[in-house]
Formats: sequence, structure tokens, C-alpha cells
Amino acid sequence: MAELREGLRDALAGFAGAAPLHQSAAALLGALGYESERTGEEDDLAGLAGLRGDLEAAQPLTGRERVLFADWQHAQIVFQVTEEEIAGQPGRGAGSHFDRGRIESFLFIAVELKAEAGRRYPRTRLADMTRAVNRRYPMPTILLFRHGATVTAAVVGRRIHRRAADRDVLQQVTLIKDIRAADPHRAHLDALADLALPRMSERAGGLRSFEQLHRAWERALDAEALNRRFYR
Repeated sequence: MAELREGLRDALAGFAGAAPLHQSAAALLGALGYESERTGEEDDLAGLAGLRGDLEAAQPLTGRERVLFADWQHAQIVFQVTEEEIAGQPGRGAGSHFDRGRIESFLFIAVELKAEAGRRYPRTRLADMTRAVNRRYPMPTILLFRHGATVTAAVVGRRIHRRAADRDVLQQVTLIKDIRAADPHRAHLDALADLALPRMSERAGGLRSFEQLHRAWERALDAEALNRRFYR
């Protein structure tokens, strides 16, 4: 656990430096055991314009959502994790293509928010951004926001629609918020460490499917458990 925390601390420090955002995000996810060659770079999704165009093509943005996206300075798909990556076979037969139809996968997106002096982003605003993206992708989409000297990880819960099996209902958004990139709090490191693929696999006696990993994420991000940790 101490080694994992140190690896996370080193990876978070990258967000405070001059490294490109997607590299810092990939390093943090790599410290958690997640890697993939499905980056979307060959699908014109390498920057904010391409990603926003992809979202708009799925469903036009509302007026309120356009206001939310005005806060985005840069954004990029980091990578998509499927059962192949969970099983240790990253990108098998997929090259670097992002598969929009692969519902049973995790999509990770890094977002740079505008950082005017004294600007803070409340939980509700970050949660609304997370919901806006997840409405347009069929797979769970995790956002890593960098805002000023801090990083926030945002995940929204999903369940299958009772009357339409091909649709999900978005539930509560969980945020690991305001992680100090240069000097992270111990509770933030522990919350991130609980999402590490090797730890989840060990606790579950092995992870062999996306469904198992998804359930493990839901347990790790249980709101009551996170609140108890930060209270302590």
C-alpha cells in the first residue's frame, strides 16, 4: 500500500508540471494499473474540438450545457478500457481505435478547466459536466479534471433502464475533489488507491469481466465509505 501511495503521489505531481494533460492522466491511471492502446487518436478525437464534435453528433448540447463546456480549455480521451485490458491483453486486435459501441468498457477523459485567479469549481458544476458527457456515451465515462493546482476525479453511477434495456439511467455523481497535485492529502491517496486494479482484483479473488470490475468500482466509490474516510 505504501508503494502504491508513493506511485500515486509521483503521478499526481505530473499534473503540477509542464507535461501534457493526457500524459499526466495516463500516468495516474497507469499507477492504478489501467492501460490501453484505445486512445481515440486515430478517430479525430485528439483535442477539445474533436471530442466536442463527437459529443454534439451523439446529442446536441443544450444551452446550459454549452455554458458548462465554455469552461473547458482542453480535453482529450486518455483511453478506453475493455475486458481485454482487464485480462492483461491491452488493445488486442483493436489498434488505437475507440469503440463507441463497446458498452462494457470504461472511457477515461482528461479535461483542463479555465483557471482564472481565485476561480473555484463547485461540486454541482463538475457533476453537471460529468452528467453531460455520460448522457452522450453508452459506456461509463470517468472524467479527470485539472483546475488550477488541483485535480478532481468524477464518476457517475449507472443502472439499466427498466423499460429500455439499451439505455442507462444516470445516478449519483461521485467526486474525489480538489486533490492537491503537488501535495496530495493522505485521504485522497487512499481513495484513489481503492480504485487500483490489482487491489480490486485481490479483494474479489480475481476479476475476469467488465461487470465484475464495474461492481468493484461501485463498492470503492460508495458515498458513505468515502465520507467516513474523509471524516477520519
